[in-house]
Amino acid sequence: MKREIHNTLKNMLVEPNRHEVIVIEGARQVGKSWLVENVLRDIDIPSQGWDLEKNSKLRHDINRTEDFYDFQTLMLDRYDVKPGNILFFDEAQECPKLAEYVKSFKEDWPQVRVILTGSSMNRFFPKSVRIPVGRIRSLCVFGFSFTEFVRFTKGDSLADFILSAPDKVTPSRHRLLLELFDDYLVTGGYPEAVKAFKNNDSPESIIEEITALLEEDFERKEEFQPGLFRNILRATANHVGSPAKLTQIEATKYHAKRAIEAMRSWHIILEIPMHALDPNHSGFLPKRYLHDTGVLNLYRTLAAPAISMINTIDPVLRTPLGGLFENAVLINLLSGESAFKTISGWKQKTQSSIEVDFIIEAPDIRKKIPAECKAATRVRKSHYKNSLRYLEATGQDFGILISAAPMEEILVRDSSITIINLPIYLANKSNIEKYYRRYS
Repeated sequence: MKREIHNTLKNMLVEPNRHEVIVIEGARQVGKSWLVENVLRDIDIPSQGWDLEKNSKLRHDINRTEDFYDFQTLMLDRYDVKPGNILFFDEAQECPKLAEYVKSFKEDWPQVRVILTGSSMNRFFPKSVRIPVGRIRSLCVFGFSFTEFVRFTKGDSLADFILSAPDKVTPSRHRLLLELFDDYLVTGGYPEAVKAFKNNDSPESIIEEITALLEEDFERKEEFQPGLFRNILRATANHVGSPAKLTQIEATKYHAKRAIEAMRSWHIILEIPMHALDPNHSGFLPKRYLHDTGVLNLYRTLAAPAISMINTIDPVLRTPLGGLFENAVLINLLSGESAFKTISGWKQKTQSSIEVDFIIEAPDIRKKIPAECKAATRVRKSHYKNSLRYLEATGQDFGILISAAPMEEILVRDSSITIINLPIYLANKSNIEKYYRRYS
C-alpha cells in the first residue's frame, strides 16, 4: 500500500531544478525506510542505499574522509556511485561526518541527489556544525493516518470516500467510521501493529516490543537515567492535551526538561505552544501529546478501562477520551509536513479559560483556521464558542469543530461566520482545505 505522502516525496525527488538534501525524520518503526524504498522503485532514476546502523564498514570509511572531495572519490571508487544517482543513507545520524558535507552535496555535487533518514536526526548536526539553511528539505513521517488505517484494513472504497470530502454521510456509515476510529485510537499507526490488528492478533504486544526497543535505543544514545523514558511516556499519556507541567514527571525539573527536549527531537513527544493575539500575554504552558495513539493507550493509567467515542458515557472517562481525540487529530494534521513545522493553539490571556485547541495554517488558502476538538456525539454551542471568539477577534469567517457528531454546517446568527462540524474521521489536511473553499 502506498503511503499518502508517497507523491510528496516522489515530487521532491523528480523536480529538475531542486538539489537540496532531503531529510526524512520520524520515530522508529513508523515506515520511513519503507516509504523511501517504495518511492525509489516508482521513479526512473538509478539509486543506491545503505543502512549506516548496520553497515559499519561504510560508516567507518565515511568518518575517515578528510574533506568533501575525499568523500566523493570514496563513493565513486569504492561504492560505484554514478552521476545522476540518488543516494539513500538510512539511519544517517550514526555517521555525523555526513553532516559536514550537506552543504557541498547541493553546491559541489548537483548531479547526485541525497536522502537522509533517521529517528534521532537531532544527533546528526552536532553543535559544531551549523544547520545549512536552504540546503535541506525535510519531511516528517508518522504512523498510518486514519485513512491509511481504513485503506489497509477495509480497502480502497471507504478510504477514497473519506478523502473525497463528502457533503453527507449516512447514519449507518457514520457509525461504522466511528467504530473504525475507535479501533484506530487503540491500535495506533505503527504499520506492524495495524497489520496485527487486521490479522486479529494483538497490536498491544507489537507496541510493547517497539517501545521497549525505542527506550533501549534512546537511553543508550541520550544517556538519561533508567526509567525516565517510560516515566515521561506515562505522564504524557495520563495528562495528554492538558497544560504540560514538569511536576507531572517523577524526576527533577532539570532532568525532566532535558529528557523531554530529547524526546521531542526524536519525534516521540509532540508539543503545541499556546499563543495569545496580544503579545503582552505570553508564557503559557504548552500542551503535550504522543506520536502514536497506540502508545498513548498502552501507557495511560492501567486501572482505566478501554474508552470509546460511541460507548463511553461516564464523564470521568470522557475527559481522557478528549485528550486522546485531540492527539489523533494532531497526528493527522502533522504527518507529511516539514519536520520543522509546528501547529499552535490560541489562548485569550493568562487567567482565561478561553482557548482553541489548534490553529491550522493552510498554505494553499493563506488562512489560519481555528479548530476545536470535542469528543461528543452531539453538537452544542458551547463546543465552538471559543472559535467564535477567535474569529471575531481576528476578523475571519470560517472555523471548524471536530467531533464525533454527524457532519453539520453551523451558520452563526447575525454574523457572516460559518462553523463546520467535521466528524473526526473526515478531519485531515486535504479535506479541511476543500471544506474551506466549499463553505467560506
